[in-house]
Amino acid sequence: MVSILFFLATLVASAFADGYTCANIMRNPTQNLSEPYYYPETWRENMEPTKYAPNQICNWQINVPEGLYATVIFYKKTDSESGIKCTYPNGEQVYIEDNDQNPYKFTYPRFQIDLQVGDKQGEFSFKVVWSEYPDGRSMYIGLDGVHSIASVPTSYYTTVTAVNQVMLVGFSVPDVPLALLRQSAIYEGGYTNGTYLGNLVNARSGQIYSTSNKLGVYTFGLEKFINQTVFMVLDSRAAGDIVQYTGTNCPTDPNKSCGIFLNSQKNVSAVATISRQPDYLTLPKGFANSITLKIYGETMEESNLFATINSNYQSMFPLRVTNSLKIYHSDTGLLTVPVAKNADAAKWNSVFDGRYIIVRSFDFNRQSYAQDTTETFVTDPNNQMYFKFNVKYLDTNGPTTLDVNVYKNGVAVFTATYVFHSKKSIGVGLL
Repeated sequence: MVSILFFLATLVASAFADGYTCANIMRNPTQNLSEPYYYPETWRENMEPTKYAPNQICNWQINVPEGLYATVIFYKKTDSESGIKCTYPNGEQVYIEDNDQNPYKFTYPRFQIDLQVGDKQGEFSFKVVWSEYPDGRSMYIGLDGVHSIASVPTSYYTTVTAVNQVMLVGFSVPDVPLALLRQSAIYEGGYTNGTYLGNLVNARSGQIYSTSNKLGVYTFGLEKFINQTVFMVLDSRAAGDIVQYTGTNCPTDPNKSCGIFLNSQKNVSAVATISRQPDYLTLPKGFANSITLKIYGETMEESNLFATINSNYQSMFPLRVTNSLKIYHSDTGLLTVPVAKNADAAKWNSVFDGRYIIVRSFDFNRQSYAQDTTETFVTDPNNQMYFKFNVKYLDTNGPTTLDVNVYKNGVAVFTATYVFHSKKSIGVGLL
């Protein structure tokens, strides 16, 4: 009897040392949603991940009924094992990183976890929690076919309706790990039981379209971690000829650089930035003659075209781009335009020979009661400045005044005031 017990104990110890062997499992929610599902079932998150046996293949199919979503945290410690993956409801399969415990969110109807490992042992466990969507927290956005609307994470479920299709553009989040954006879901038709289209990580690679004229977004408590624009929605027709559309947030850390990166080698691309501060652009290191960069404010309409930059690029930078929504559109090639932290860093106020300066009120073509704009430009006291200026557009039927004051060594050497009463382009002279 003692020998048999000793033999059984040896088998158990050997199996534990070799790691678990998994089987194909289909799992439904626990009857009590407050009770998580753990794998292995004896494992808990305060433990090290459980070792698995080498040379095996298995999967877990986890069902997510209507009205629920699943939060999953993976605990993986391997030698960068590439055979451990998960599959979203839309069929997208993603690699599960080692030591990445940022949650995944999965929606109706199911998701799958796959384990296919070779002869190296590793550790892998996970925890699943099913939850109900909160009641009565909805926000509705109607798109007019021209304008774009941006959103930060909120506790509300957002339904977007377009004239044609809804286009959702994802934004970078440089101040937090990109993996946090997994805590989001984008649905067809504006309902949580609609077809899963992706999440905000997917939207960082390129825009997501609805197949109908409705789309829904939920961000699962992401507002606790991020207070920046994470997506923008617009009617598909409002994007014009853009094929690749992304959004950029600059880091809040002043020691980190920022730039507008446009990859138009295969298709027309655009990048959007959104803030109540201007973008101060500086001269790119490389600007091929074949590239045409167009910059728009608020919409892609010609009336909102801020600047067209091509072979004239040497005279166009630095550039101060206004409006809350700035759209950078490129038709070909690769281009990175540095974004300075402020006017001083960009040397915006310094004049050099041949420089072309665009000055525009911040809310041009938008209703605003604070459109007054003041700019000061300087040059070395030993240099003589010759300049001409042209009032190109007024977005209201006046009266609008332009005051020009020129100083030398603190003494006014020229003062003039011009008054305009119409929206027509008006040249006002050469000084």
